[in-house]
Amino acid sequence: MAKITMQLPSFEEMQTMAQQQPEALENLRKTLTEELINNASPASRRRLRGLAFVIEGERLRARNPLQACMRLSQLMLDSTVELQATLTSLQSPGFVLDNTPSARVIPFVRHRSGA
Repeated sequence: MAKITMQLPSFEEMQTMAQQQPEALENLRKTLTEELINNASPASRRRLRGLAFVIEGERLRARNPLQACMRLSQLMLDSTVELQATLTSLQSPGFVLDNTPSARVIPFVRHRSGA
C-alpha cells in the first residue's frame, strides 16, 4: 500500500482557497479523496468508493455548506450508533467470541459387532 503523496495545505491556506478559489479547494478535495481510495487495500476500495458516493450525494442535496456539514455529521453519528449497537450485541451473554463450544458435545461411540 502506497503512502499519500500530496501534502495538505495549512488551515489558513485552505481558508483563503475557500474564499478566493473555491473550485481549487474542491479540486483538492476530489484529488485527495481519489488518492486515498487508490492507496487503500483492494478489499477496502469498493466500500470507500461507496462511502465517497454517499458523501457526494449528501453534499449535492444540501442547499448550502452548513446543511451539507450537518447532513454528513448526522451520517457519522448514525454510523457510530450502529457500531455501538453491534459492539453491545457482541458482549451479550449468549455470544461466544472464541472457539469455546457453548453446548455439551456428546461423542458417538462405535460398537463393533461380535463376529
